[in-house]
Amino acid sequence: MKKLILILALFSVSITVNAQLDRSVVPAAQPNPEIKIEIPEPLIFANGLQVIMVENHKLPKISFQLYVDYPSEMESDKSGVSSIFGEMLSAGTNDSPKDDFDEKIDYMGATFSSSARGFYASSLKKHTPKLLSLINEVLLQPAFPQDEFDRIVGQYESNLAAIASDASTMSRNVSGVVNYGLSHPYGEVMTDESLASITLEDVKAFHKKYFIPNHAYLVIVGDISKDEVKDYAETYFAGWNKGESLETTDFAVPQSKGNNVYFVNKPGAVQSVINITHPLELMPGHEDEIKLKLLNQILGGGSFSARLMSNLREDKAYTYGCYSSISSDQLIGSFKAGGSFRNEVTDSAIVQILAEIERIADTEILDTELDLVKKSMTGAFARSLENSQTIARFALNTIRYDLPADYYATYLQKLERITKQDLMLVAADYLSPKNLNIVVVGNEEIADKLAVFDGDGKVDFKNFYGEDVEKLKEVASDVSAESIFKNYYMKTMMASNDEELADKLAASQQIETISKAEIKEYNAFLYMYNAEAMLNKTAAYVLVKTPMGNQVAQKEWFNGEKGGNVQGPTITIYEGEELEDKKKPNFPISQIYYKDDASLNVELLGIATVEDVEYYKIKITGKESTIFEFYNVKTGMLMMRETYGKNEKDELTTVIVNFDNYEASSGFYLPKSTTINNEGQILTFELVSRKISEKIKSKAFAGDFKKIEKVLGKLE
Repeated sequence: MKKLILILALFSVSITVNAQLDRSVVPAAQPNPEIKIEIPEPLIFANGLQVIMVENHKLPKISFQLYVDYPSEMESDKSGVSSIFGEMLSAGTNDSPKDDFDEKIDYMGATFSSSARGFYASSLKKHTPKLLSLINEVLLQPAFPQDEFDRIVGQYESNLAAIASDASTMSRNVSGVVNYGLSHPYGEVMTDESLASITLEDVKAFHKKYFIPNHAYLVIVGDISKDEVKDYAETYFAGWNKGESLETTDFAVPQSKGNNVYFVNKPGAVQSVINITHPLELMPGHEDEIKLKLLNQILGGGSFSARLMSNLREDKAYTYGCYSSISSDQLIGSFKAGGSFRNEVTDSAIVQILAEIERIADTEILDTELDLVKKSMTGAFARSLENSQTIARFALNTIRYDLPADYYATYLQKLERITKQDLMLVAADYLSPKNLNIVVVGNEEIADKLAVFDGDGKVDFKNFYGEDVEKLKEVASDVSAESIFKNYYMKTMMASNDEELADKLAASQQIETISKAEIKEYNAFLYMYNAEAMLNKTAAYVLVKTPMGNQVAQKEWFNGEKGGNVQGPTITIYEGEELEDKKKPNFPISQIYYKDDASLNVELLGIATVEDVEYYKIKITGKESTIFEFYNVKTGMLMMRETYGKNEKDELTTVIVNFDNYEASSGFYLPKSTTINNEGQILTFELVSRKISEKIKSKAFAGDFKKIEKVLGKLE
């Protein structure tokens, strides 16, 4: 009976409690608490090095991050030297050459990566002394070997060559120039000229001047104690000599008046990259920084609910993504908004982005937007605290920027207190919807539509590096594309009139060449056989020679009616449109036949000036590609050809070919050197042999390469 009464009593209490709860009402959110985040005091050593320790004893691992906070300076005609220095830090030491250094790191299961501002290294705790011994070598005796410098420079040369097919890099270069100016470190762009001027001695001088402990912070995170930190720092870092203190330079930033449109031509592009931007006076830790970060999340900070994404992707379907960012910086920050858009909606996309920037600057934000973003930022911040590297970053920022000790501990409280009125005020103070730099990279056919967005109604054209593009000069009235082509092929055939040209063509039935290119990064040589003959016959054979042996890279043949090519395991037999294109006449010089090809549209654009040399620039548009040919005005010879097309994945491709060192050979005037830049992969072929025959002899046109294999195999 007592048991039954007890059950009934509990049941009654349960009903009473449930009756008092209204589950249709969402409980009121509690205010964000102050989080306990201890920012450790740095240990400062005699050489000026500041050491920050963050303990984390969950795993027996320790990481070391060195950050050298030297002032940003102009690199001028040596632009890029800091980047090269950063990579050279991983190039080994006097006692441990690169291969040996990398092997030691791998053997420990450790990591080591470097940058212009320092390095990051980590390992299991038991390997810490060995890892620190290597780090000590990096600090005190970096090798800076010439061969590694040459390799890195070669890689940067390839990167620069690839810019022609990289719209994002073009946009970033131009945005930096127009935002900050050429007299600001953030407006500097590495170019072929600046890279060529950098020497190994410049890298060593940079290291001596800027890589110094009295401007450095060492952040140690992991299974470690304060006594161990002191011991490690004194043993492995105290011998790092103090350098001359560096003063911060103030740099002026251009002040925009009205919106300015800058356009970079990317022939054949089916999309435009839009970056709408302006510099921002915002220091790290400023009281408005968190407000602006919140404002940016609402505008376009990354989520699908952000205004830019909701408008331009979800509503208009102009793009897969449209984003914005607001960054703070010790020198100067920036605001950016944009994305990639189809050509036909480029101008419409700009209209919508500008409208969203104006709307967030002059209309009150909705409660639902503010609440959603606050919750998202709160959650992201809370999750980040699970990583001890986050606390290390907080500690470094607090000390570097002289932030209040509780800056991060009270972050959530500051975030919670932000109101809609606060956001309107910072939007009005920091965003400049009427003084924007609008940078567009795309097909020049859309450029005229963009003038309406410029305050002066004029679009400024820039090249890949943010330099002004000179307008093409007009050609003389008696010069045409056809006359340029004829002048070129008459000089190539070394003919003074049409009769001589006809005789030369009849006597020159076949041309065979063998060329050689070096692939330095693989210690390899590439030998290429090419054959062309009357009635559209072509053949090619490419052999790669390495210390490990020889390998056939490509075989191609066409006998005038049928053919194919082999690349690795893939065999392709020509058919359809590809077969018809192969049948088009092009021997010995394709320009002879341009006028008879109805599928081509040829246009003489004008005279372009490149490095003080004038060239006739001709545009040749076909069904699958767009070609630009540049003919030297003085000599009449073809010096460069740019081809913009698509690959089998429907991706835009860029191939740039430069012709050099023309010479007379067997009655022809032809280049000895040809440099091919295929999406940044650069090969310079030097002529080994050339043979011009009155008869068609090569069996390669039928796919028989036995003789060619023997010839190339014997070459060194």
